[in-house]
Amino acid sequence: ILEQADLGEPEIIIRVNVSGTQVKNIIELLSGKHYMQKMFFSKDEKEYLFDITDVIYFEANNNKTMARIGGEWFETRHKLYELESIGQSKGFIRISKGVIVNVNHILSVEAEFSGNYTLFLKDVKSRLTISRKYVKGFRQYIMEVC
Repeated sequence: ILEQADLGEPEIIIRVNVSGTQVKNIIELLSGKHYMQKMFFSKDEKEYLFDITDVIYFEANNNKTMARIGGEWFETRHKLYELESIGQSKGFIRISKGVIVNVNHILSVEAEFSGNYTLFLKDVKSRLTISRKYVKGFRQYIMEVC
């Protein structure tokens, strides 16, 4: 049943006969918290399981999608566009054609004369460029989601 209501915030009412665990899973699914908590990554012919929030950023290069986790690079089978849709509820945002960054790992942002911005990451070693095309979306995401 869909009803038009004049509320300050969106409201979803679910009326079903389910256990407490099932209700919790439905709430997590609707809030985006349940979808893909962990992912497999490969390195040196081994598979590693990491929480997706451990990823600092994803970078696509030479038909490979790599993930920066800690100080190491790992490969993922997912394409960048798949990771973009998976990661938005987890704090990830696209900042250029080939990079999606986890906003929880950003230390600071600095403007450049070209209209681009440089991100400085908390690991101190990494700097990424937000290309002009993605600056508006990045700002909007930070203001609305974070």
